[in-house]
Amino acid sequence: MPWTPWIHTEPDDTADERVQELYRRTRNRSTGRPPDSVTLTSMTPEVAGLLYNLQQAIEQAARGLTLREKEIAALIVSVYNGCVH
Repeated sequence: MPWTPWIHTEPDDTADERVQELYRRTRNRSTGRPPDSVTLTSMTPEVAGLLYNLQQAIEQAARGLTLREKEIAALIVSVYNGCVH
């Protein structure tokens, strides 16, 4: 099932150079797409970039959980939040 946001977002092929740079900088190496959190906030690229930087800083500084454990925790939280997988 394709992901369809209910808010307006900038498309991957946007003409907005700020969003193009944001998408290029945050693109996932394995999927080739920016994270959903970046896409959802793409109408304000400056904010989206700062939120992404914060997320990365928290992820890199987190101690005590392996990557696998973090992904399991994220899955459980998203299920409780009603996210579709």
